[in-house]
Amino acid sequence: MLTLIKKIIMEFADVDEDSITEQSSFMGDLHLTSYDVVCLIGKFEENLGVEIPDREIRDITTVGELLDYLGKKMK
Repeated sequence: MLTLIKKIIMEFADVDEDSITEQSSFMGDLHLTSYDVVCLIGKFEENLGVEIPDREIRDITTVGELLDYLGKKMK
């Protein structure tokens, strides 16, 4: 799943694969704006067929938190 997450992030943002780890913060490490994060979450929803409610997006600040969230949603 991490490989797919990295691919989607790289297609959306101008970052290289090595800079994306589970500890990477979307806004701090990957330098995305809050608007970018919302748009990126939309890409994950579209590509993975899941829905992430707006109220839960603010709790997903790192790649690892996104992986955990998707793992629970896709069971």
